[in-house]
Amino acid sequence: MVSTQKPHKPSWSLGDIAYEGIDRGVIVDNRDWFYLVAASSFVEILSDLYAANLGVYYAGDDEACEWLARKWEPEEMQHGAALRRYVSCVWPDFDWERGFEGFRADYAPYCQTALLGPTRTLEMAARCVVETGTSSFYAMLRNASPEPVLAEVAGHIRDDEVGHYKGFYHFYRQYQKREPHSRWRVARELWRRVAEVDSEDAYLAVRNVSLVHAPERPFERKDFIQFRNRVRALMTRHYPFQPAVKMLVKPLDLPGPVRNVVIPFLVGGARRVVGGRSTR
Repeated sequence: MVSTQKPHKPSWSLGDIAYEGIDRGVIVDNRDWFYLVAASSFVEILSDLYAANLGVYYAGDDEACEWLARKWEPEEMQHGAALRRYVSCVWPDFDWERGFEGFRADYAPYCQTALLGPTRTLEMAARCVVETGTSSFYAMLRNASPEPVLAEVAGHIRDDEVGHYKGFYHFYRQYQKREPHSRWRVARELWRRVAEVDSEDAYLAVRNVSLVHAPERPFERKDFIQFRNRVRALMTRHYPFQPAVKMLVKPLDLPGPVRNVVIPFLVGGARRVVGGRSTR
């Protein structure tokens, strides 16, 4: 079928970012920020694999596939390109291409259509969890960044990710009408995806940054745990807990009085979990 829709026009482009104005001095020697930005660029640029999987899974749904191909994937790829350019400006000696190829090879086996949700409805609900996590992560980067241009890039990405959440939520509502699931079943799927947020992609991305940046030092799981705990310290101060929880529970369509009780409880729990130190 030939599409009659106009090509999606992004709300911003790499040309809008003043990379030449980066204040390298405030960030260039910060190893954790280097690993955060470089690893994030790997994950974002791999969106072509994620999009291919979703395209296969939702084959036959022209509206969803059109949105995935014309809006979601190009914007995700732009996120990766924007972060990659930032890395190249601040840490030009880093062999980004080699690191990314290592990450792609390591992560490809985890990125399969067979690993998506058990139904189209539940996969859309799960995508809402993913977009909640990414939009909140980039809000945290924007709020915590010591360097203004990085804060600007993270702010643009955060706004796009909120838009992606709205898109997936729109399709979730459509599928929930066609193949409805109980609130309890949706909650189980949301929780399953929340439990997977700390998954292999982050570990493999950071590992491949390290393998290229510091090849003389073996990168072990304990090194990732230490890095993640340092990131958690940033999250404790800068993560948007309440907006994230509101986005997370929205697919449950909870009655107002229940929502008013559940959200503060979950916000408090999230703060305690993030504030704790991980050992695995």
